[in-house]
Amino acid sequence: MTPTVARPAFTEILRESAYRRLWLSGLCVNTARWMDLVVLGWLALQLTGSPFMVGLAAFARSAPMMLLGPFAGIVADRLHRGRVLLFTQSLGVTTGLALTLLFVSGHGAYWPLVGLEATFGVLWALDFPARRTALYSLVGPSRVATAISLETVSMQIAKMAGPVLAGLGLARLSPAACFGAMATVYAVGLAVSLGLGSRVGRATAHAPTSVTASLGAGVRAAWQEPTVRAVLLITVLMNVLLFPYQHMLAVFSRDVLRAGPEWLGALVAADGLGSLLGALVIASRRGFVAHRRLFVAAVLTAPLLLMAFTGARSRWVCVVLLVVIGVAESGFATMQSTLVLLSAPEERRGGAMGILSACIGTQPLGTLWLGFLATGIGVAPAIAVNSLLAFLTIAPFAVPLARRAPRRESAPA
Repeated sequence: MTPTVARPAFTEILRESAYRRLWLSGLCVNTARWMDLVVLGWLALQLTGSPFMVGLAAFARSAPMMLLGPFAGIVADRLHRGRVLLFTQSLGVTTGLALTLLFVSGHGAYWPLVGLEATFGVLWALDFPARRTALYSLVGPSRVATAISLETVSMQIAKMAGPVLAGLGLARLSPAACFGAMATVYAVGLAVSLGLGSRVGRATAHAPTSVTASLGAGVRAAWQEPTVRAVLLITVLMNVLLFPYQHMLAVFSRDVLRAGPEWLGALVAADGLGSLLGALVIASRRGFVAHRRLFVAAVLTAPLLLMAFTGARSRWVCVVLLVVIGVAESGFATMQSTLVLLSAPEERRGGAMGILSACIGTQPLGTLWLGFLATGIGVAPAIAVNSLLAFLTIAPFAVPLARRAPRRESAPA
């Protein structure tokens, strides 16, 4: 008798048409997002020559997630999620075309660029909770870890492809061509999303309450659950102290490695490759998954690896280190959403993801600080200082979380 070969856990989900469409539209959104990170960082540096102004541009790009995240979560709970996703991708097409015209016409300058980038920030603030709660409504609690892992796979494929395309586009074509490509990618995502229909609509109907009351109830529900509280606090620390390095890779590439936009694209893509590998391993798992321990291992390892990265001067050594850092970031990103989705009550799930998105949105505060610090002491020492602070402040929250007796949450059998 021929033994049956167990297929990876994610194959069952990928057979579902609605999930495939949601996954592909997410791939488009994330590809455009990572293209934009590279293009914005390089353009801001070229237009101003100042690491601080690079940080300020990144602040404008990401601040809407911090300010609008909780309200976007309420939108995801109250409105048809499919329509929210159609709106966000339409906004992406419009903003990408506006940036294309701006640079084609020769009026591309720092402040108009920053203003339009803030529109991208609004798009991502609305998209994150709507997309994650739509995903939960499609797969249910028993398969959510696998589905989130596949979402992370989508993000990391985008994190590899987007920066490479942006780097080559900047080196060989023009900023306008890059923004035009971003608008095209959003248009493809919009076309794919048209077929999602009612499968990703509102999960449940509940008694109407004011936005303020809904927001307050969501915050209380999140804060009262110890695991969610720890995840939110660690998310803020990771985004304020660790992840801002991604926006400073343009400065690190030019000033430390003496490299051009092609190598900048390669550095960001290496981070994405590591995250992709980590996400594939998680998505392939069957049986018990130690969500908390994986999350804790990731958030304690990543700052130490980033400190090693700041001391490297070989371009290829930096690429290898970023691959390993990406693996750790993947564990953090996947388990972060999984733990919150599993712990939040159904009627507050969108609100909980909105609060998580606000915590993720604190990154621009860290980017602004890192840009200021890099201007004073140099980009490599600044990233190293931030990484050390990240490790020292995260550890007191992470260690008790790992010791807490876990619920046996399983991946699908």
